[in-house]
Amino acid sequence: MKRKLLLLAMFLGLQYAAFAQSKKVTGKVIDATTQMVLSGVSIIADGTKGATSSSTEGLFSLDVPLATSSIRVSYLGYQEQSVRLTGQPLLIALTAQQNELSEVVVVGYGTQKKKDVTGSISTIGAKDVGGRQTVQISEALQGAVPGVSVTRSNGAPGAGSSILIRGITSLNNNSPLIIVDGVPVSNIDNINPNDVDNISVLKDASSASIYGSRGAAGVILVTTKRGKSGKSSLDYTFEYGLQKATANPEYVGIQDYFRYFNERSINDGGTNIRTDEFIDTYLENNSKDPDAFPNTNWQDVIFHKNYAPRKRHDLVLTSGTEKLKTKASFGYANSDALYDNYNYERFLFRLNNDLQISSTLSANVDLSYKRTNTQTPTYNPIYDSRILPAFYDDHYTDGRYAPAKEGLNPIANVLEGGTTDGKLNQLQGRIGLNYKPIKGLTLSALISPTFDFDKSKTYNKQIKYYDKEDPARQIYVRGASTTLSESRTERYAINGQLLANYSTSIANEHNLDALLGYEENYDNTENLGAARDGFPLLGYPYLDAGSTQLWSNSGNAREAGLHSYFSRLQYNYKNRYYLQGNIRIDQSSRFAKEYRTATFPSFSGGWVLSEEKFLKGLRAINFLRLRGGWGRAGNERIGDYPYQANLTTTTALVYQNGVVVPVVGAGQQVYAIPNISWETTQSTDIGLDASFLDSRLNIAATYYRKKTFDILLPLDIPLYVGYDKPDQNAGTLSVNGWEFEATWKSKIGQLGYSIAVNASDAKSRIGDLKGTQTLGDQLIREGSEYNEWFGYRYDGIFQNAAEVAAGPVANASTKPGDFRFVDANGDGKITPDDKVTLGGALPRYQYGGNIRLDYKGFDFALVFQGIGKKLTRRTSESIQPFLSAFGNVPAEMVGKFWSTNNTEAQNLAAFYPRLSNNSNPQNYALSNHWLMNGSYFRLKNLTLGYTLTQKFINKVGLQSVRLFASANDLFSLSHFPKYIDPEAGDFAYPIVSTYLFGASVSF
Repeated sequence: MKRKLLLLAMFLGLQYAAFAQSKKVTGKVIDATTQMVLSGVSIIADGTKGATSSSTEGLFSLDVPLATSSIRVSYLGYQEQSVRLTGQPLLIALTAQQNELSEVVVVGYGTQKKKDVTGSISTIGAKDVGGRQTVQISEALQGAVPGVSVTRSNGAPGAGSSILIRGITSLNNNSPLIIVDGVPVSNIDNINPNDVDNISVLKDASSASIYGSRGAAGVILVTTKRGKSGKSSLDYTFEYGLQKATANPEYVGIQDYFRYFNERSINDGGTNIRTDEFIDTYLENNSKDPDAFPNTNWQDVIFHKNYAPRKRHDLVLTSGTEKLKTKASFGYANSDALYDNYNYERFLFRLNNDLQISSTLSANVDLSYKRTNTQTPTYNPIYDSRILPAFYDDHYTDGRYAPAKEGLNPIANVLEGGTTDGKLNQLQGRIGLNYKPIKGLTLSALISPTFDFDKSKTYNKQIKYYDKEDPARQIYVRGASTTLSESRTERYAINGQLLANYSTSIANEHNLDALLGYEENYDNTENLGAARDGFPLLGYPYLDAGSTQLWSNSGNAREAGLHSYFSRLQYNYKNRYYLQGNIRIDQSSRFAKEYRTATFPSFSGGWVLSEEKFLKGLRAINFLRLRGGWGRAGNERIGDYPYQANLTTTTALVYQNGVVVPVVGAGQQVYAIPNISWETTQSTDIGLDASFLDSRLNIAATYYRKKTFDILLPLDIPLYVGYDKPDQNAGTLSVNGWEFEATWKSKIGQLGYSIAVNASDAKSRIGDLKGTQTLGDQLIREGSEYNEWFGYRYDGIFQNAAEVAAGPVANASTKPGDFRFVDANGDGKITPDDKVTLGGALPRYQYGGNIRLDYKGFDFALVFQGIGKKLTRRTSESIQPFLSAFGNVPAEMVGKFWSTNNTEAQNLAAFYPRLSNNSNPQNYALSNHWLMNGSYFRLKNLTLGYTLTQKFINKVGLQSVRLFASANDLFSLSHFPKYIDPEAGDFAYPIVSTYLFGASVSF
């Protein structure tokens, strides 16, 4: 018994000693700015495993060893603190982190903190938009957002780009919905890039379904900059740039052209067109008599400007008090082209006002105006400037225009053939009221009308050409007469919204946010056109100067309405578990009454693993979340009232009482399907968001699957019905893909730097099309990719008559030097039935990124972009000789085509077929031989800026001055020949590099 008592005494003594070696730390945690208590804050004793978290009152208590001198305090969205122990209760004030997770993200009809977003949403800020130094926002998006494909085919002044979100959504309209400050707009390029505060891209149905029938192809939300309280400034930015073609096709010289033309003639059974002596002495004769022996480089004649100027002015006035915040901006942009009579001019005005009427009532009153003036020649000279051989003359030596090819003189057409002038005006107003009757509840009303007034005038002038020797003798005339056509378009659209938003927190653990809304959209457009011929005065382009005997007119109108009810409910528990649900009910006038209503639901959820105990102690992980979502969105952009039987009017000439008179008739051409309805897209997403190393490294990764069904297709109907095929809801299409983005932001001494990269993949697959298919060089049929290449399998070049005889061949005119194709169906001949799918025409992989540096007053930015795994068809301007039977020969072909003048080894290595006009339809039919790796890497933007020191500029009353130099589309790496830009379309205006310098001054 004594032994047991002794052991008990020893045990209690050890326990007392252990207790005596620890101490209790107590305290309270609050927000440094709001002074509100913070619950769930992690408190860890340095050097130990001891840890706790704050209560709902922000209180905590923790036993720590006596030797412990500090504790570590961390909370999601706040800067971590190391707090020294004083022996007294602690009051710890945490400061909110200014990182990506604390950023406010614009979502449908509201905002959320980035850490609370459970849908698939990507954002970019003002630096990523305005910093690209582009005139058009669409171009600034290229490579900036994972899953967003921005495609351009030319760099003409004012040209925009097409935008796809997560690839193809429909076989019809794939353009995303554009929302600016909560109001739908027709074109994202109607906004000044320097007015943009941020852009959010809603990519999945769980985030876009709040826009219902308009959200299937994704939604782009643009928020413009607004005034701030207590800040007034006047900012002016000027930039001047020069644009230069990144590449232009190259063609052989005139003597080689004649030699190849002779060879082609002989190959097609003819004789030499030009003698060797004529060819050999041509350049010598040209120097003596250029009128008789022209040598015209048509590209140099048309694109005579090596550099086309581009300039911009932006003036911004900002002023703010607690009662009124105002931001007014004016933007002017002017771009010339590389050839004459081509200009783009744009004026943009925006006024944003925020009024605090009372403690519970505020208002937004905004006004914007856009005016665009465009001028282009009525004739596009690019095709002719590239195919016209050099032996056609542009001017006589006395300065008069030469007729070139039978009156087709590109430079005369550009300078004297007339212009198309467009004047586009858009005026938009926006009034919003926000009323907060009780804490957490906001009632909002918004109305926004938009007015478009557009007009266009095309003045096509007749051009007369005269004989070189006899200036009085007319030999050619371009155009039967001088004509003028004008059009007027007026559009009125109005958007109205009523919103109720309520948010609350229960015991600082249960957070709720509910939205209830109603929206009305109405759109009305009217078009009017008129034309006259026979203008005796070429310098007077007005309709009353034309002949009253040669006139025409036209007109049409359309309207559509959409009203909608929608709701969103968000819930999170301790910022750890998130749930969100959306539902929208749309009613569109484009459908019959009984098929007019559709419901689009979605839900999403998130789990913040970094708030769990098993990860909360890891300092390297600041934030880790799993998220997923499912939803449906629709596409109601299917034309106007396709369910109705529409009549098409025609005019016929008939005899009445011996006189020919016009009689207007009408008839139904397309069979009407009354039960036509929405195209619906369903998508499923799963994603991961993470932040590491004191939020310096942020990553986001997403995998998604989406499927569109009830796609409109023109299905066959019996011929005896007597109507054209109507569209019916029938098709399906699916897309699978992934997205990844990562950013690293940090500082080394006074050097701040950031690196951001993104990449994405999307692969489409056509589903059931009810037996329909689209056949051509690109294919749409069940099982194929969208617009997959469809052609022959190349099997080499026939080298001799024996190989031709052994076949298979496409026709009896096939000869050695022509292409051989695979007989896919084994019938012994080459027919269209031997065509097979050859691969995708859309890029699988897209990527982009940027690097930014800031050191003292210097700033540097580099932006890159590219695509991978895409099959591109070689442009005909770069591979096909003698287009239109007489055109130029691409320089790329020299030494690479099959010829009777080659050695056997050279012909075996030939890439191009023999020169032949007769065999061109066969040889240049689409085959895998004419497809190439279309991937590329492009340096999109390079900018270097310097901001003058305050010490210098304050003396002259300035707030800041920044000087900058920038270059856009500086260079690219690709598999294309050096004189073909990887983005350029066939016979398109060149992609251009732009070299800029400018200054920004703030008063």
